[in-house]
Amino acid sequence: MTDGKAYRRDVLKAGGAAAALGVGGSGFLQTLVESEGDQPSASGIESFVGQNDVVQTVCSPNCRGKCPIDVHVRDGQVKKIEPHPPEDEQYKRACVLGLSHTQRVYDPTRLKYPMKRADWSPDEPNPQGRGPDAEFERVSWDEALDLVADKMQSLKADHGAESVLFHEGSGNYGQTGKSFKRLASLFGATQSAWGIDTNVGRGFNRVTGVGAFLPPTNEAEDWENANTIIVWGSDIFSSQFQMDASKVLDAVENGAKLVVVDPVYTTTASKADLWLPVEPGKDVHLALAMMHTVFQDETYDEEFLRKRTTAPALIRKDTGELLEASDVFEDAGENQVVAVERGSGSPVALEPETGGPYALFGEFTVDGVACETALTRLRDHVADYAPEDVAETTGVDAENIRTAIRWLATRGPGGIAPSYAIGRYKHGHVFGQAYAMLMGLTGDYGRHGNIHAHHSGGATLAAGDWASPSDADPGPSLTFPEYPDAMIDGDPHKIRAVYSIESNMMGNQFPDRQRFREAIRSLEMYVVADMHHTDTVQHADIIFPVPHWFEQEDISSGWGSHPHLGYRHKVQEPLWETKDDYFAIRGLAERFGYGDRFPETKRDMLRKLAGRDDDIDFYTLFEQGTQKKESVPIVKYTDEFPTETGRIKMYDDEAPSEEGVTFDVPRPLEDRTADDYEKADEYPLMFMQKHSRFRIHSQYEMLNWVREINPEPQLDIHPKDAKARGIDDGEYVRVYNDRGEMVVKAKYNDAFQPGLVNTDQGWWSRDFVKGHLQDLTHNEVSEVGQTMAFYDVRVAVESAPDDVDTDKYGSDNPRGSSARATPTGGD
Repeated sequence: MTDGKAYRRDVLKAGGAAAALGVGGSGFLQTLVESEGDQPSASGIESFVGQNDVVQTVCSPNCRGKCPIDVHVRDGQVKKIEPHPPEDEQYKRACVLGLSHTQRVYDPTRLKYPMKRADWSPDEPNPQGRGPDAEFERVSWDEALDLVADKMQSLKADHGAESVLFHEGSGNYGQTGKSFKRLASLFGATQSAWGIDTNVGRGFNRVTGVGAFLPPTNEAEDWENANTIIVWGSDIFSSQFQMDASKVLDAVENGAKLVVVDPVYTTTASKADLWLPVEPGKDVHLALAMMHTVFQDETYDEEFLRKRTTAPALIRKDTGELLEASDVFEDAGENQVVAVERGSGSPVALEPETGGPYALFGEFTVDGVACETALTRLRDHVADYAPEDVAETTGVDAENIRTAIRWLATRGPGGIAPSYAIGRYKHGHVFGQAYAMLMGLTGDYGRHGNIHAHHSGGATLAAGDWASPSDADPGPSLTFPEYPDAMIDGDPHKIRAVYSIESNMMGNQFPDRQRFREAIRSLEMYVVADMHHTDTVQHADIIFPVPHWFEQEDISSGWGSHPHLGYRHKVQEPLWETKDDYFAIRGLAERFGYGDRFPETKRDMLRKLAGRDDDIDFYTLFEQGTQKKESVPIVKYTDEFPTETGRIKMYDDEAPSEEGVTFDVPRPLEDRTADDYEKADEYPLMFMQKHSRFRIHSQYEMLNWVREINPEPQLDIHPKDAKARGIDDGEYVRVYNDRGEMVVKAKYNDAFQPGLVNTDQGWWSRDFVKGHLQDLTHNEVSEVGQTMAFYDVRVAVESAPDDVDTDKYGSDNPRGSSARATPTGGD
């Protein structure tokens, strides 16, 4: 207030003067200010020194944070964001990306209105019109929902409900997915199964009975009790810079040894006591060499092996199967196997969580059947992987291999913390099996200080069967890699329409991008809900504009981070005509005749879901903002293992096989990382796309603050590789293989070993001078892992052609391509 007169800010109320936010360019935030009178500067002064309203909410991208935050709002506009301590204050956390929502909430790439592709209709979909040149027209919400509902019902009548795919990504850690799955289950649609980052967890699961993505691990607050931490394939200090990283540092301050296994000299490696620069794809060789050392040193945990593993279990030499107790004892229990007592040589049935004087090594004959122990079989298998024998293959010094595993085996409790990266090789599931067994040898399960993954388990909202009601008739499911064949070829069944939420996958993030774009062009309808105009949105027929997280109420899980649920309070009303995903889901449910199966409001739905979780009180969560789930165990693996025997499998007699290799014990199997790969000479460089500290997958790509310091994609390349090709630092290069190409700027980077190049993932199409990093990747998956192999890629690199236009990254445009979204009308 100046001279008794108030000056106002644009309050940005829903449906109000928000059209100005469609303006692009670095000065777009200036358009949010409207002043009155003859002293416009007074508005800025008052706003700067005025009183903030503070709203507690939660940041919700697909990262390991799930950070409770305080949002400062003044005159209807978000001004500042800062961390908020959760109920258990030791989990206070936030990152610079989470603090940047002051830009993201008002970014010009935000979607504003429901839209329809101008040349699409339900009867004439014109699929070739999808893509970069597509134009859109504004429609009402009722019209958009009617179009989608009518087309889905028509397809259901003509081709079955399974012809419609409900695709859910991971861009929002609220509860919307449960209502999305509920609608899909009631309709009978095909639903998403996963196909990214599941390799390591699946391999681990075969050994322990648990694990899906990465396996469960002790909560982060316990990590300070670890005496040795082997961070394997994770730059935890760079891409997980919240609580998990700080807890590793707490352990180091307490005297823990930190080992980093990574082909890249990462930020984390720079802080380690020992860095093992493993060659890409050679991780299983390294794990087997560590097992060899444990056997050679006799540092295995005998008590743990006898009590909690199948190490003493007998394997029949004639069949390779475990000797079943029912073949030896009349009163044997189901799934029991047989061990032999030391000294007496008497056979005994193994029960879960029961120790005894069982022989760990040796050959025995029981009832005329020649056998050997599972641990004998494993020891003999790893005898061929002495550190000296694998040093050249792995690129790791033999003595350093021994040092790393000796620390883990002899210094008390510790663990191995892998990331998803190792699972991004085609056969990465084998590593999951290998390190699960390695930690079985060292006895690192069920103790304080044990670590099994590079992020903790956290908490999720337990809602029972709400997402898939018992009276529903759910359709089949498809993993992500199966999508193209189903859409294009009808294998295993024809997908004719897709409804996608919380995902920029099919247009930007999935490998073999051109194949997925061909798959999109085969659809009769593609519906995409998002808050930003992504590459995927540009391929849609119907666009549902979703509000920013600050404009929608929700309960956020703490999965993969901390043992809290968080209440995402609404900070401001939704801008323009954006609507929460639940609005569209319930609107479709009403049109399908399921309206009575969905609570009337989002808050009613959240209250109902919270009421299903005995650990959560809705009103406490609502008022506090966070609530800790006391049922989340700090230490994992304290009970018997959910395997057939109740024990960790040190040998798998029902193991899967592929390409002639059986995984009864871990056996290295490689695809493009193999030394004898048929196209290794033609495409000599391994190509990876590691996580960036500047993005969460493809989120935050548009932010001014980020683009000032990370303006464009680049190719990290060792100077030796670059100079051998006549490539200068900062020169634009063509990166190519038999699948596609991209043009990016070369960046000399000694942190990447010769033979390995990298472009950080998450960039959008508009960011590349030419092509896209996902044009280089493939959609081939292993039979066992069924996981997209983003790192199992080979390329060649050369100087870019002289006629390539790189003006978009001129000095006058530090943000790369314009921030303006492809026009969607309505402004």
